[in-house]
Amino acid sequence: MISIIVPVYNAEKYLRRCINSVRAQTYDDWELICINDGSTDNSGDILDEYASRDARVRVITKENAGVSAARNDGLAMARGNYVLFLDADDFIHPQTLEITHRIACDAGVDIVSFRHDARLYNRILNAMCSGRGAYVDPHIRCYNPAHVTYVRTDCLAKYTTERNHSMGWWRIRHCYPVMHLYRRDLIANMRFDTDIRIAEDFPWWTRIIFAHPRAAVTRLPLYYYIPNGASALNSVQSMRLFDNVSRAIIRSYDIACRAGRPCELRRWRREFLWPFIFTCMRAVRGCTSDADIKFIKSRLHEMQHAGCFDNPVGMRACKYRRIIYKFLSE
Repeated sequence: MISIIVPVYNAEKYLRRCINSVRAQTYDDWELICINDGSTDNSGDILDEYASRDARVRVITKENAGVSAARNDGLAMARGNYVLFLDADDFIHPQTLEITHRIACDAGVDIVSFRHDARLYNRILNAMCSGRGAYVDPHIRCYNPAHVTYVRTDCLAKYTTERNHSMGWWRIRHCYPVMHLYRRDLIANMRFDTDIRIAEDFPWWTRIIFAHPRAAVTRLPLYYYIPNGASALNSVQSMRLFDNVSRAIIRSYDIACRAGRPCELRRWRREFLWPFIFTCMRAVRGCTSDADIKFIKSRLHEMQHAGCFDNPVGMRACKYRRIIYKFLSE
């Protein structure tokens, strides 16, 4: 059985589409755990409606505590052999569970990773930018699970990246919890950090990488990721973004140094650490107040003391380190 965990916060516009995509799965041995994280719209009523119609839908209602706490609650309740995370404003291909479960069993792996439909994402993004709204009309292709290709690896660090331009043929882009099927035994004791509200998945995904799981990566676009202008990352102010991402960097760096081997650490620095540092520095470019600058310097000194800027990998990382050190010396 597969446990699907969906944190829900004020998602009434998209929630039915999300749940319907789960109920339409060709693989039916699943449970859907929806965590109503203090929604103030009609999300709770929608969840109760589905729970009354389908015994496989389980609903947890709680006060708002953030997506990390919601995912942790879902993990604590999960009963399946495998876990899949799904965001309430997204949805999945009808064969997602069938294909990923088959790969997991055939390849004997802990994680099966897949991709989102980039064409649909770009089409929706263009429609939103032009004022036409979020038009959703995915092309649902039917796959033969027996013919799905994938690569198997015992070094997940070779196939993961946070760099937009470093996709590669089999690369897993970004450290999203979604777009993966996990063996529950692997992640049962790996909790999301509830004190980090943005980039909270960076420390969690770093723990995953350096747990050295067996993984299978397929290029199939089984996840429909919908751009949402009101999401936490898109709507956050610069200083809040810097605060959360910098704390995620410090925590992730500590995890990586404790668990990683030298060759893995170098790759992790290039593919994850420095791209997040770039995000931090972009967030604070427009900050001019003395209080903000003082806070930024204090946090950068903390990152420097932790070793986050040591051994930069690549010309861009070396350039940014010089910029950071010059800023700290002013």
